[in-house]
Amino acid sequence: MYLLASLLLPLAVSAASVQRQGNQNIGKQNDGNNQAAQATGIRVPTTTTLHASSPTIALDYCTVAPVAGNSTIGYYKYQNIRFAAAPTGDGRWAKPQWPPVETEINTGYLADADVDCASTEDCLYMDVWAPANSAGKKLPVLVWTYGGGFTGGSKSETSPEGLFNLTTEFVYVAYNYRLGMTGIANGATLLHEGGISNIGIWDVQHAFEWTKKYIGAFGGDADQVTAVGFSAGASQVLFQTTRFGGHAEQNFAQAYVMSPGFVPGAGHHTSEMFWQNVSTAVGCDGGHLDCMRSVDFTTLQDAASTVTSDYIYQFQPRVDGDIVADTYEAQLYQGRFNFTGPMVITHEQHEANSQAYSGVDTTDDVAAYLRVFFPAITDDVVQKILDFYPESDYTSPGLRFADMKQSFDLTAHNLAATHAMNNQTWNAMIALDSATHGTDQSYYWYKSASVITTTSNTTSTSSAAISTATSSNTTTTAGPGGAAGGGLGGGPGGSTSVNATIAVMMQKYLLSFVLTGNPNSKWPEDNPEWPLYNTTATGVQLVFNTTFYTDADDLATEKTLYWNQALWY
Repeated sequence: MYLLASLLLPLAVSAASVQRQGNQNIGKQNDGNNQAAQATGIRVPTTTTLHASSPTIALDYCTVAPVAGNSTIGYYKYQNIRFAAAPTGDGRWAKPQWPPVETEINTGYLADADVDCASTEDCLYMDVWAPANSAGKKLPVLVWTYGGGFTGGSKSETSPEGLFNLTTEFVYVAYNYRLGMTGIANGATLLHEGGISNIGIWDVQHAFEWTKKYIGAFGGDADQVTAVGFSAGASQVLFQTTRFGGHAEQNFAQAYVMSPGFVPGAGHHTSEMFWQNVSTAVGCDGGHLDCMRSVDFTTLQDAASTVTSDYIYQFQPRVDGDIVADTYEAQLYQGRFNFTGPMVITHEQHEANSQAYSGVDTTDDVAAYLRVFFPAITDDVVQKILDFYPESDYTSPGLRFADMKQSFDLTAHNLAATHAMNNQTWNAMIALDSATHGTDQSYYWYKSASVITTTSNTTSTSSAAISTATSSNTTTTAGPGGAAGGGLGGGPGGSTSVNATIAVMMQKYLLSFVLTGNPNSKWPEDNPEWPLYNTTATGVQLVFNTTFYTDADDLATEKTLYWNQALWY
């Protein structure tokens, strides 16, 4: 077995037409829930029934029918729209292709509602949530890209019921992209034999191209698309702005970037050794593409997971001179991007530095792990980094390295994006609860009820503790995220409890930005003014806590700038 070198085009919207049919309102609003909702002005959907008279939408290759929603709750969910052909067979490690023509109406069950690209290869599906009676409108569009370290996550982890409780004047889109071995594989053999690297980034590009081409059929405006992403999903948004060295078409009008996560590790040699190790494990000695494409998907993913663990391989997108021409930090500083803003950029106060990094137990381990993450790093750069994080500032080597990783994996990216936008961004730090990676997601995706589709083709909602959830100052227990999550809260990771008032304030900032390009334009009486970063010479951010206040940017430091030089590459 090989050893790693490290420590061990869019068509016009007219291509789509809409077939809207009458809606029948079935079911009654629950009076008790209505009274609770009126206390805070939040609409609470209750049990409803989806009839065959629900609006179908005809695109030029398929017709889709909603799986949930009606005119009473004010929106519909269209589930599992195939936005690209199944990426199987020769489609593995190939650019996404437009989907084939479908002869039967897509009722949302081409795949499971929670289909994801980590567990199945035929996974390139999209959900669209559209307001009722949106035909002919040109509404703003929120396109959501999930996180998960480029190896996990799915479109169904979050759902927009809480946002739609505030307004139904937008269209919501969520989609899957390929993950892990089939999504971010790299290596010379793969490329030399005709494969495509960083394929998950190509999937994201294709999802935005689909949105621009077809969203008008759902009442959305292709010119008012906001890219919203968290963690790896936020990095996917930034990759879209810098793809092909900034020489590609701008895919969206504005961006709301939350905790962009990406380890910009270097090394064609390292990625090739990883490819060879996995190929040997699955019986494809030499890593030839035709053999690797014939391997069972689960076998391939399991082998990649094992090799990743055995060699502490950093399974991340890597520079390929193509769609990833360079690290996006480097390109953002060099002006090699095609995005004009506006942009919101946020981070958690303690993204990853509140818990010691596992395996880093001694002072020598700190430097050793820097070399694990960055195989090409030189001794002088290692020493400079150690100087930026003095040993005396930490109670353990693990906490010292965790603070370093917080910078290079997460927060340094924010400063690079802010600089690229000439400091004309809205920046925030989340200091709520533990303020660790994902805390904010429980707030942004907070909801008092979830739309659920049952096997009997009935749409219902989970509305446990509605009166508590809608109380203006009550902290409630967060439930699971996802479209079918029962209970409160929502979203990946995050807090075990959510203050409903704070959550709605954060949602209003997000929606105001989606609707107008400014987080302050809507609901100004409810939220404090969020100042632009360049309001002060040193940079200002809004702090989300039990109270909201402004403070100097905690990321505007010399060590952050040093990380963004990417001197390990």
